[in-house]
Amino acid sequence: MTRAHKMFGLKIFTLGIWLAGLLVVGIGPMASATQKNSWSAVPFGPFHWQLQGNIADDVTASKIISADLYEVTAAQIHDWREAGLFPVCYINVGALEDWREDYVDFPEHVIGNAYWGWDGEYWLDIARFEQFANVMTARFDLCRDKGFLGVEPDNIDGYEADLSNKTTGFDLKRTDQLRYIRWLIDLAHQRGLAIGQKNAPELVGELVDQMDFAILESAFRLGFMDAFDPYIAYGKPVFAVEYREEGANAARFCPAARNHGFQGVIASLELDQTPQNCP
Repeated sequence: MTRAHKMFGLKIFTLGIWLAGLLVVGIGPMASATQKNSWSAVPFGPFHWQLQGNIADDVTASKIISADLYEVTAAQIHDWREAGLFPVCYINVGALEDWREDYVDFPEHVIGNAYWGWDGEYWLDIARFEQFANVMTARFDLCRDKGFLGVEPDNIDGYEADLSNKTTGFDLKRTDQLRYIRWLIDLAHQRGLAIGQKNAPELVGELVDQMDFAILESAFRLGFMDAFDPYIAYGKPVFAVEYREEGANAARFCPAARNHGFQGVIASLELDQTPQNCP
């Protein structure tokens, strides 16, 4: 929802074609997403979420900080880590922003309908992610090389848009979404990066044992906080964000977040200001 500014039942033949496609684009064979202890555990505690604007120098009251991959320097990330913060990079994995430098590297036929409400953003055909896997791999490499410890993958719920009247243009299926997300999990873990589930409550059952944390937007307002309780049961942090512009009320929201064991956060929709964390 945000951006930075914002079967086994298939025939063996089909599976063979898919694996061959992964090798062609340089992904290599599917890796296991269960390589334990090769990435750092995401801490519980206050969450500084700011994807644009000047991030205040003093963010040490937080435990985890998520910033846009391209908007901060390796030196800033080094300083955050020295101060004991866990830095996470925001990467839009399900939609494409036309101001990104690598926009031209995406094939035109995988660029779909405009993302409703966000100028210059377009859905990606994640059912054919092999055709832009090299671009996404380069983004994850940059995340690692800058010194981030985790990834915040945005827009992992495109298939839900195709169940509404704000479609992607590709008729994405739930199976397409899960196949892509599992590839992203492997991509992160192979690079020693934790990775979080961003919204998509209906996928929790399939992802909670592989993802490392979760970020929720407007879950209190929309009533889907319960879906993410399994993350707490697995000992993984959940950062529940409500927006000021949507009427977030700390007196009502913060107790609910605490009851779930979530870290509650109140932020601006543009994510351009210092967020307010629930006590």
